[in-house]
Amino acid sequence: MKFKITILLILLSSISAFSQDYLNVDFRYAPNWHVTSICLPDDTYKSLVGPLGQLLYDFGGKGFYSYANDKGFKTVVQILADEDVKLTEQKLYSPKVPIVETYSNLDGLAIKQETFAYSSFGLKKFSEAKKNETVMNAPREDIVLTTVTNTGVESRTIQPLVIINSEHAVTVEGNVITIKDNGRLFIGSQVQGVRQNIGDEKTLVSLSPIQIEAGQTKTIPAIYDNDIASDLTASFFANPAGNIEDMQQLRQSVIDFWEIYSPVPSGTITIPDEGIQSLIDASLRNIWQAREIVDGRISFQVGPTCYRGLWIVDGAFILEAATMVGRGSDARDGIEYMLSFQQPNGKFGKLTPDFWKENGIVLWASVRHALLTQDKEWLKSVWPKLSKTVSFIEELRRMTLLNEISVDDGLIPPGAIDGGLWGEDDKGEYSNVYWNLIGLKAMVEAANWIGETNDAKNWGKEYDDFYASFQKAANRDKQVDTFGNTYLPIPMESKYYSLPQRAQWAFCQGVYPGQLFAQNDPIANGTMDMLDTTLQEGMVMGTGWIIDGIWNYFASFYGHAKLWMGDGDKAVRSLYAFANHASPLLAWREEHNPRDLPDHYVGDMPHNWASAEFIRLSIHLLALDRGKELHLFEGLPKEWVKPGMETSLKNIATPFGKLSFSLKVNTSGKSALLNIDALTDKSCDKIVVHTRGWSTGTVDKTIELIPSKKHTITINLDQ
Repeated sequence: MKFKITILLILLSSISAFSQDYLNVDFRYAPNWHVTSICLPDDTYKSLVGPLGQLLYDFGGKGFYSYANDKGFKTVVQILADEDVKLTEQKLYSPKVPIVETYSNLDGLAIKQETFAYSSFGLKKFSEAKKNETVMNAPREDIVLTTVTNTGVESRTIQPLVIINSEHAVTVEGNVITIKDNGRLFIGSQVQGVRQNIGDEKTLVSLSPIQIEAGQTKTIPAIYDNDIASDLTASFFANPAGNIEDMQQLRQSVIDFWEIYSPVPSGTITIPDEGIQSLIDASLRNIWQAREIVDGRISFQVGPTCYRGLWIVDGAFILEAATMVGRGSDARDGIEYMLSFQQPNGKFGKLTPDFWKENGIVLWASVRHALLTQDKEWLKSVWPKLSKTVSFIEELRRMTLLNEISVDDGLIPPGAIDGGLWGEDDKGEYSNVYWNLIGLKAMVEAANWIGETNDAKNWGKEYDDFYASFQKAANRDKQVDTFGNTYLPIPMESKYYSLPQRAQWAFCQGVYPGQLFAQNDPIANGTMDMLDTTLQEGMVMGTGWIIDGIWNYFASFYGHAKLWMGDGDKAVRSLYAFANHASPLLAWREEHNPRDLPDHYVGDMPHNWASAEFIRLSIHLLALDRGKELHLFEGLPKEWVKPGMETSLKNIATPFGKLSFSLKVNTSGKSALLNIDALTDKSCDKIVVHTRGWSTGTVDKTIELIPSKKHTITINLDQ
């Protein structure tokens, strides 16, 4: 007993210390090794930059800088102003502009290296013609500008160096370095020497020394052509020394593209915390950079390396985020691409044949998309496909009565779990149960929405029976953790797994968006309480694949569940913990260890399920649909209503039409003006404005408004 009490005191102390400074984005838990995407929207070439300014190419195989599923990059290129430089800092030009700036110094020399992607095909043309097959093979260049300023009073000489680690053959001719026969790196400085006698896969290219007078600045440009010849590289090759000014102009055109002409959504979410706003802007950009055109459709992809492709679970949430910020037409492409993987019997199983949850996820994603786009006709057009998947779920339930185990009767057969556990064929588990319940529930509601009354009636009975079987099994399998919390483990036979929090992502999603549990549900509350006891660095510890690690965007699953269960304060704490596990260049890795343990990494980076979850949680803290009601500000922290601050959403898609509001605090900080535009859909019964925690008084106050009217309200603040 004394041992348990000691652990509890340590836990409470940790929570208290965390709460003193939790509303501050300073990247205190950032991974030590991170990568950043510089590619263009919908780009075929997913160019990445490492924390030392390295260009990372050709992911897979043995690779260098292994970090994701024991794989790495087959080619890594680094350009140094001098071998002795000391790297000091790395940052982005801005959240919206993916120019990576890597800073270093050397005894009075200030060095800034800027790395960015360009297309001599034309940046706007490249983006606008994204479905044109010719664009996929259009010129695409990566540019590195290394600028050295002599801040001292004496002349200095530097010896620039290019380091190439590659599994492929590397040859050097003149100022052109060729990698893998076709990829050419053009250097804007003469090559002095080449060393390849230091390892089978390493090439060191010494450039001619450069003298820099006191107060003088010199730039070393470089271009990598990504295996596609272009007029830009040809011009550079002909006169490298004379192209520095042109390279600076290209840099400005890249800035203009991302700030003015980019297809990435902008201006839909305004948060008065610069750290949160920056991560929202970067998350949207990262999602668009990871996208790709596949079979003539937009594929919203998770990442640029090991998760480059459609992952149905991840993709469902990325597509929801895209739809919410006004890109429903793009998301429609992604939904229909997802539906193309349906098998003749209605089954989805893209990840593995027994990943039964994909069936429920596709149903929920399709229904949610239709609701957010207010498009009944589209939903009717895919209804036959979705109905076949409902029939397959019914078939899965019948299969449980015929297999050799009894614990799954009336539920879903044992299947692949993912997110910390994989499952066993003869052991029941709840991850697939949760998501097939969610999908069936969504289809019942959708059938009522579009007037398919027979389907609504029949599937409603099926859902009620399914849910009753779940409740019976859940009460049979519930466990008690060491803190006395009654919770439901994901495996039905929990003795096979030691940590109760493993793979509880499916439970959290059962809470929200699944809405399977009432706020007073004892098992749901007990499971949430169990998760509370596992927090480290503000995050649930040990729930993913790294048993002693942190699954970064689980913070959104947990935060959404807290929000749905009525705890907006812990939901916003989770948002900030999530933010502080990003890299300073505004992206997340899927999993990594907390700071007190050696580095261990799993998954892609930038990981865009994480990007989508950050966007979703940020929006839902401000606006969450609950049945036929729209609730505002359940997760609004007091720190966002300081003098002069503004919080707003503009044309955010909801099941009740587009939502636009602004909450502006006056300069005295004594009151805030709330403007809400009328909702267009008449199915919303009321808008509920929550003011607890940030308006005058401490009680849980709400203001109820008529959705079809525009409202302007003055709210007194408790400053």
